Amino acid sequence: MKKSKLAIAIINVIFLTTIPALVLHEPTPVSAATVKGFVKTKKNKKVRLYKLSGKHSNYYASPKSQYPYSSKKKIGKKRLTAYKIGNNSHWLLAKDAKVIKTIKPNVNVQATMKLPAGYTRAELLQAYQGNPSKKFINASMSGMNTNDFSRIKNGETKADDQTIIDLSQLTPEQTDTLTTFSLRLINQARNNLGLDPWRDSIGVRKLAQDIATEYVVNKKTIRDSHYVPGIVRACKANGLDLNDNYVEDMAGFYNQNNTMTMTELKKSVYFGLKQMMFGYTGSGEQGRKQRSNYQEWEHAGDLFNTQDSLYDGDYNYYGFSISHTDDICSMHFISVPTYIAKNKKYNTGFKP
Repeated sequence: MKKSKLAIAIINVIFLTTIPALVLHEPTPVSAATVKGFVKTKKNKKVRLYKLSGKHSNYYASPKSQYPYSSKKKIGKKRLTAYKIGNNSHWLLAKDAKVIKTIKPNVNVQATMKLPAGYTRAELLQAYQGNPSKKFINASMSGMNTNDFSRIKNGETKADDQTIIDLSQLTPEQTDTLTTFSLRLINQARNNLGLDPWRDSIGVRKLAQDIATEYVVNKKTIRDSHYVPGIVRACKANGLDLNDNYVEDMAGFYNQNNTMTMTELKKSVYFGLKQMMFGYTGSGEQGRKQRSNYQEWEHAGDLFNTQDSLYDGDYNYYGFSISHTDDICSMHFISVPTYIAKNKKYNTGFKP
């Protein structure tokens, strides 16, 4: 079906972690990477701190504060067990300390997408037609909340955490990773509805890249909505005689830096898909509990081939790409319906 409307999905992506500062007599920052937990004094009085040598320092731990610690070991000649607090080698003896909480090491997790109870094709079709039921909005709100990969700190792999991506020059391997990642999520959700999976397609991967190039060359972004002339040119160049946008769903986010990690980018892709599936029009996770932010399920109708047409329940061929212009990253979710790929009227040389 023609994808004539777009609910602009601009995601304000902010990756910022703060931790409590250590306060002795003045603030001392602690690196988040070293914090293993928090301690406080056992008794309601100040406690002398020690040096690594086991000698007294000139500082005390306050009973009113809790302190992040980065190490627990035996110090000095007497081998006294102590917690290292702060960056200045202050040690709080274990006999004077009470552990408040420990921080588990960052564990990698695999992103998943699951549709909640109440999210059915019948309900989706009603929402696609502009009349979502209260039950379906509730289900969509639940889906935005329970699918939380975009909110948690954890990434899928350590390599993702360490891989820095230039948004203007993704490598073929990086695009492949994101294509596989996004298709996996789409098909997990489709499986929940009993739908056939979308197919990874070499032909649509090339089409997706050509569409991204059209956006960059012509300085277009998601803020301009779908760039239909460029989409049409890319389709015709790839053997699809289409005169409007029948292939692109899109989401995006601001990013003033030209780089981000693969983990950060996957979380942005995840959030964009989540927005489209659950009809969410807010510009960040913080608005997900507001019913008024659930307004548009045309993207979901595309992703789940549920549009009240002869081809409902069919599957599409899929590819993914990214374009980055003027600090805006546009994510192009490109799919070619099988009825177009199989129709000689539209297919003049396209090979999935």
